[in-house]
Amino acid sequence: MATSSARAPAAAATASGSWAPSTSRRVAARSRPAPATPLERSVGVGTGASRWATDGSRWATVALSRRHEKERRRLAGRPARAVTEPAGDVPISSPPPTADERDGESYDQTGQHTIELPELTPSSRQDRFDLVIVGCGPAGLSAADRASSKGLRVALIDPTPLKRWQNNYGVWVDEFEDLGLTDCFNKVWPKAKVVIDDARPDGIDLNRPYGQVNRIALKDKFLARCVAQGVVFGACAVEGVAHEGDGSVVTLKGGADGKFAGQEVHAKMVLDATGHARKLVQFEREFTPGYQAAFGIMCETDGPHGLDLDTMLFMDWRDEHLSQRYKEMNNQHPTFLYAMPFTETKIFFEETSLVERPGLEFDDLKVKLKQRLAKMGIKVKSVQEEEYCLIPMGGVLPTLPQRTLGVGGTAGMVHPSTGFMVSKTLLSVRSLVDTLAEELKAGGTGGGARIDADGVAERVWQSVWPDEELRMRTFMCFGMETLMELDIKGTRQFFETFFKMEQDIWGGFLSWRIKPLGLVKLGGVLFVKFSNYMRFNFVWSALPFMASFIKNFATADNTFNSDKWGGLVLQKPKLTSVPGQGPIPRPDTDKERNPAAEPISSSSIDFSKLIAGGDIDKPQQASKLRPDREWIEFQQRKIFKDQAPIVDVLEPLANDATVDVLVVGAGPAGLAVAAEMASRGVSVGLIAPDTPFVNNYGVWLDEFEELGLTDCLLHKYDDALVWFNDRDPAAGIGLNRAYGQVCRRRLREKLLARCKAAGVRYAPGLVDQLKHGDAEKGELSVVSGAIKRDGGDDVSFNMSAKVVVCGTGHNRDMLQYEDGPGPGWQTAYGIEVKMPGHPFEVNKAVFMDFRQSDPELEDGSVESGVWRVPSFLYVLPVDENTVFVEETCLVARVQVPFDELKRRLYRRLSRMGLNVTQDQILEEEASWIPLGGTPPTSPQRTLAYGAAAGLVHPASGYSIVNSLRRAPAFADAVVSGLKAGGSAEAATRGWDVLWGDEPRRQVGFYQFGMELLMSLRIEQMRNFFGTFFALPKELSAGFLGNSLTSVQLLQFALTVFFQGNWELRALLLTHLSSAGAGVRLGKAYAYPLLRALGAGTESSVSVVDRKKPPQEPNFSSFARDLFSAEEQGFLPGFQGKDWWAVGTRPEYGERRGSRDDDDDDQAGNGGGGAGGGAGGSSRSSKGPSGTKGRRRDLVSSSMNATSSATSLGGDQGSMAYWSNGSAALVVTSAVRNTGARVDDLYGERRKKFLPAALLNVTGQGVVPPYLTGEMPGDVGWDPLQMGAQRDIMKLRERELIHGRWAMLAAVGVLVPESTARLSLFGTPGQHWWNTHIEWAGTSSGIPELTYLGENIPWGVFWLPIIHLPLFFVAEMLRTGRLEVEAFKDLDRLYPGGKLFDPLGIGAGVSDEELKILKTIEIQHCRLAMIAAFGFIVEALAWGAGPLDVFGGA
Repeated sequence: MATSSARAPAAAATASGSWAPSTSRRVAARSRPAPATPLERSVGVGTGASRWATDGSRWATVALSRRHEKERRRLAGRPARAVTEPAGDVPISSPPPTADERDGESYDQTGQHTIELPELTPSSRQDRFDLVIVGCGPAGLSAADRASSKGLRVALIDPTPLKRWQNNYGVWVDEFEDLGLTDCFNKVWPKAKVVIDDARPDGIDLNRPYGQVNRIALKDKFLARCVAQGVVFGACAVEGVAHEGDGSVVTLKGGADGKFAGQEVHAKMVLDATGHARKLVQFEREFTPGYQAAFGIMCETDGPHGLDLDTMLFMDWRDEHLSQRYKEMNNQHPTFLYAMPFTETKIFFEETSLVERPGLEFDDLKVKLKQRLAKMGIKVKSVQEEEYCLIPMGGVLPTLPQRTLGVGGTAGMVHPSTGFMVSKTLLSVRSLVDTLAEELKAGGTGGGARIDADGVAERVWQSVWPDEELRMRTFMCFGMETLMELDIKGTRQFFETFFKMEQDIWGGFLSWRIKPLGLVKLGGVLFVKFSNYMRFNFVWSALPFMASFIKNFATADNTFNSDKWGGLVLQKPKLTSVPGQGPIPRPDTDKERNPAAEPISSSSIDFSKLIAGGDIDKPQQASKLRPDREWIEFQQRKIFKDQAPIVDVLEPLANDATVDVLVVGAGPAGLAVAAEMASRGVSVGLIAPDTPFVNNYGVWLDEFEELGLTDCLLHKYDDALVWFNDRDPAAGIGLNRAYGQVCRRRLREKLLARCKAAGVRYAPGLVDQLKHGDAEKGELSVVSGAIKRDGGDDVSFNMSAKVVVCGTGHNRDMLQYEDGPGPGWQTAYGIEVKMPGHPFEVNKAVFMDFRQSDPELEDGSVESGVWRVPSFLYVLPVDENTVFVEETCLVARVQVPFDELKRRLYRRLSRMGLNVTQDQILEEEASWIPLGGTPPTSPQRTLAYGAAAGLVHPASGYSIVNSLRRAPAFADAVVSGLKAGGSAEAATRGWDVLWGDEPRRQVGFYQFGMELLMSLRIEQMRNFFGTFFALPKELSAGFLGNSLTSVQLLQFALTVFFQGNWELRALLLTHLSSAGAGVRLGKAYAYPLLRALGAGTESSVSVVDRKKPPQEPNFSSFARDLFSAEEQGFLPGFQGKDWWAVGTRPEYGERRGSRDDDDDDQAGNGGGGAGGGAGGSSRSSKGPSGTKGRRRDLVSSSMNATSSATSLGGDQGSMAYWSNGSAALVVTSAVRNTGARVDDLYGERRKKFLPAALLNVTGQGVVPPYLTGEMPGDVGWDPLQMGAQRDIMKLRERELIHGRWAMLAAVGVLVPESTARLSLFGTPGQHWWNTHIEWAGTSSGIPELTYLGENIPWGVFWLPIIHLPLFFVAEMLRTGRLEVEAFKDLDRLYPGGKLFDPLGIGAGVSDEELKILKTIEIQHCRLAMIAAFGFIVEALAWGAGPLDVFGGA
């Protein structure tokens, strides 16, 4: 609890000179030098070195044997020694400061300690120190003071003994009065206050003075006394301790110029005061504490802050200021405000988490504090000091007894229920030192006196932790575990009851003064005063720990178990942070690492920036970013001096040369195919700018081994790692597949060597025009352009060739492509950086780390259907000090700009504790890959290869292996065609290899996968890849490697379907059933049939001009897409549920943008967007109830997390068109008699499909986040997750329409069944489906329609004439395909009026009653759909009707 007689985990001195962690309540440090006063609130005593590296094998502490247990039990009955008197001859107390001195005006904690400390003196086994203390925090220094005052010879070891204590200490004044330290206050407040909730802002007054400690004065006091009493100081760290029969040996390290390295200090006893670092004491059980986390600032406010200067704000549990996301988090993991006002504008604020396991993240605490201050109307002018506090609370004590003594945090003296500890520690110091002094004096004086060290240690530990204290601590641990189980409501009720008890009870509990019987009384009084709600919740929360508590309380044992039900029930890990906030665990994170062992001085969010500008690192508008084209040009123009110019390797190609094959492009694909063709006996020319390979290539090792190119790898990795979410192991999940990084230079040299050996000639030119001659006449193709000459004018060329192959990468200028939807975009920004000691294993690549750099949008985004496009981290370690890190967007409809990826990468690295400066960067990389899209028109005279031919894997972006692997088959086909039938046959055979029936099916399947990935939100993508990498290796590896046949791909799809969960199955089915991706996949598999029917494509273009390409270049389309998305309100890196309709090419996008129909998938561009919430339609065209232009509003507002999209549940347009009528009175009465209320049917607190008690057990995660209670009938039920993938408003529209037809159908079944049974119309035994047409033998000579055995005159003619147009026109009107003036402005779902509401059911009712009516309707719709389905099944299965259950007619 951020309150305390010392609520700060203490800092201990570190070997590097960082401040010493104390045993108090703070592991805190400033994030910047404090020009003004740091405020020191308690939490910690018992500071010591934070980096005392102990070698467990060499320096293992020898725990006392079990034979001492009996003696310890005997001594447990001895009364505790009184320790309230001041120690030593020099008075430790002085008159308390005056009121003027303690008003906070003179608050100044920036001073330094300048006292000269006596240096450590030599020792030996014959001349030991009586006591060596490790750690110079409050606990260690106070122990040195008291021990030296008792005449003991003391040495204190700490790397920086004169360093200022960084902790803020706040204490109850009466506690420091008992310790004689009232002259060490900066300010005293006469009272404190606790605010429980927003309804009672006046709170509960606590008439107990509270003070803020002057840490400079306190440390100066202790240092002066220690020096006067002969304490010597070693300014160094401790390597370890070894225990001998009558003493111990402490080994040192470090110090100025390493002068203490390896030195030994001999002592009779050793005291570990290293705070929460716990470096020397030993634990026989795993230490599993809860953690109190707090972020605080000492600040100046811009104007009066408004808090009472005479009242310290101890706890403020209000949370109405929080955003929806943080309010939901606060419900399960409550935090409170702790504030110390010094003057009207000088104040200390702290957002504190009472206790959680694991502790809350500092970034979340910063955001909550910012929102709180904004609600209070407080503007921070300047932050003088930041404080980061992480206090381990509870957990097991050190092994009792053991030879190393302990005090403060290292000995478990933090109050397990509150975080208080400083007063407890200082009192324990007295008990410990007094007992030790008595024991040592009883064994004789002098450094060579021999003692029973084991016996002394046992009796000292007994004085520190007698049975009574152990019982008290067990009670407090039990209370801590119970408090962690309470939500915000339970926490508030607990503290309201607690602080309304008598002060001696709550005060005694907070100060660790109440005895075991008093604790039992406390529990009883609390239970009696609790409400029934609180009694139930408290008992429910306490039950899992009750057995362990009773056992340990009765036996005064040290084995309290913090696992529920003794560990018999598997506990799910808690998610105590908003995803995207707080630190990202690094791969080198040690699971056993003590998170409080090192000082914490920062987190990824800069609080000063947060309060100044809102969201940290908020994405910028695309128009404000560096244009992506500049990034791409930067990438293409890189120069690598280690890559030789092509002109220095290959023979020159003449300007007017004639060759069999001319390859345009000199990337990996162009060089590979040129070498393969030349090796088959044809003459080959190569033309392209003379540039190096600029991209970093990562490949699977087995694939490069198959190609015989392992000598071209720069690095080989034994495994590749993935992370799917924040709950994955810090070390990652191995894929058990080796990976490699290609050496660009070696690969280029190898391919050029093959070209040279095969006789390929080269010209460094740029092609401007390609003109094909008549193939039937044997005419050649002519390629013209200019050759670049260094230092001279360009030289034009006109070369001729039978076959021209474009290997121009993603450049589409020289080829014609089929019409269709544009590609998806994969973009990545990476840096190779010098990072000494980076956390990535050099023998493992990071393939995908989907732990996101940023938190998701606030809840407004759910309603508007906007989400952040996922990206992942990709890492290739170079060596122990160098690494390539890259932020990659797998695929997006509108590319994520490089500047946005750069921002994400730097934020991610910051959250991993990795900082990058410009001088460390060796290389920047901007990778840009169009994925999927339409294939080249085939056959066409110009051949293509590599990325230009669509050989990029549409679902992964891989291409280099595929291009190298397929080059021989492609060359065979082209060369054989050239020899058999000339250039036309060569083109036909070449295109058949690239885009024949089988390749087209394969690519169609991969593109289906790409479009699925484009529509996924981060959780859905994690779900997909979690399933993908769990597949049999041959399937997952084959999919990534482009090596599965079309039949194997179907096997792959079925395996994914059956191994995935229901959410993934629903996504796949929804995507497959779409009129876009699903139809395209079907066309790909049916291509042979379609081609036979004349649906194939063939290009007749004979002249191609690079400056006037056949279609829009990729460079233009991606830029236009980006700015088109911005015009529609999207920030870069965000995407909406209508993702397929954003930023599309004019011939597709304009048509889709103007559609207002029900089946948007018919536009042919998607499988449905990832689900939005219950907000209104996001169509960009006009719609009912004022939906015109709504997408821009929704998307823009969601960027600010304030979207308030109109929903069906509260649509005022619907209300306007419900008619008036007399039936309204009847309906209104019926609605009121149902007892239903809007609050029960809408909003977060609505009734769900499960009772509230079961939801609390199963967790709120069973209710999908996009079901927000805005729509009528939303009970949180969507087991197939249909709404997550599609526009949920369209799904609701379809559900409502189908439900209304089902209600009509139910009537249409039950009425004829009844009339037939009653012989009113129809023959008994006939059923609702009994209808047929009599074609012959009719009296009129024309076909007659019969129903239920009855003739319907002329029914064959007039029923279709009436019904079919009625159905058709109704649907046309509803979907907006047919516009009639009378219906133009009606709500499509609730049109109302005399025509659609002839009874006036919706007339004259209130908004609330209308909402209830809508809910009643949708519930009846659902019942009717179930009934109609049942009628059909009953008819098909048993030939029975719904009324046959009542027997014969």
